[in-house]
Amino acid sequence: MKVLVWATTFGADLWSFARFLDARDDVDLRVVLDDPEGFRRQKVAELFPLRAPLLRRGRLRTYLGPLCVPGFVPDVVVLDNWVPKVAPARRGLVLWHGFGWKGPNDRAEFAPLHRALRRAFGDPCRPNPRFRWHCFGPSDFEHRTQVSGFAPENCRLVGAVSHDDLRVPLDRARLAGAYPFDVVRRKTVLFAPTWHYGEVFAHWGEDARIFDRLLGRIAQHGANAIVRFHDRHRYPPSYLRMLRDLARRHRHVVFKFKDEAPDNFLDLQVADVLLTNFSSIANLFYATLRPTIHVYPVRSEDEAFVWRVRTRAGVETRVLPSVRYVWKFPPERNGGLLARSEDQMIDQLDQALEDPACCRDKALAFLDEHMLGADGKAGERALSVLRELVSGETSPRH
Repeated sequence: MKVLVWATTFGADLWSFARFLDARDDVDLRVVLDDPEGFRRQKVAELFPLRAPLLRRGRLRTYLGPLCVPGFVPDVVVLDNWVPKVAPARRGLVLWHGFGWKGPNDRAEFAPLHRALRRAFGDPCRPNPRFRWHCFGPSDFEHRTQVSGFAPENCRLVGAVSHDDLRVPLDRARLAGAYPFDVVRRKTVLFAPTWHYGEVFAHWGEDARIFDRLLGRIAQHGANAIVRFHDRHRYPPSYLRMLRDLARRHRHVVFKFKDEAPDNFLDLQVADVLLTNFSSIANLFYATLRPTIHVYPVRSEDEAFVWRVRTRAGVETRVLPSVRYVWKFPPERNGGLLARSEDQMIDQLDQALEDPACCRDKALAFLDEHMLGADGKAGERALSVLRELVSGETSPRH
């Protein structure tokens, strides 16, 4: 079977599935991504090298369809959240780029995606043997079919393929040189905020002051901090200057931006605690069973707040009347701790660093309910979906 992975961001489930396919002798794999050389420079590429060729996407390749890789006509293409202008294969599987709380991902929001998928593979909203949509679990299946509008016949329960890797701890001694601090003898806190809500702590005060307090508290525990932001160009120069100032004043801290350091697998493996304002990265980290602190991202769910959206014209800032409009399900449904104030966040940080098992039961319960228990078999299930597409034989949805 010839498989083409078409990556917007080559990480998380898409990277794990590519690794899974790459190890098989019955799969001929190619990976198309924005910056192959940049990916090869990352430590994760050194630790887990791929046999498959990595190809630069470029503008022209998006229009070449099945000719986009000379001498290689794929049976099926695996995508995340962006569809090429001309489909590289007649059949396609979407591995969505994350399972999170944000939405609504309804028919109106997904209308452009529906059109792109219809152009590439046929109508995704009607039974279609050429198209499949991956679902993380039962609640995701329900949302994608009843809210997003995909035909149930096109959706398959797979789980998170990245859980297959994250549930297996990585020997941190192998990460020598990947970080500017000791990740073997010192604990590490990973802070990965989503960018949609504007400044991370705007609902509690000034980011500069709260970041300073948070990093100081992490240092008091003798721990490191990794702070992962979205693409650097999405932040104003004044905010970037503030972060540079924090980096100068705090040791054992590294700031990362997605466009410069897209891989988060090693960060997730090395982290003893995750702190996030409901980025979908939390649902990946749950598989480690280590503590996750969820920062409630607004003062009140019934209060107006700033929401940022990436459009073709750039970043658009909107004021929404209530966070209810953008949550698929309430933030109280999570696999860890929930901080509704600055002081509560600091107290929970202390708890998480002092009691590594404090969130284990909640993480397991969330995984069991929403993500097929992170059972280590998601790669096999995703592969079965590809075989179904290629053979044309329909398998059960559940």
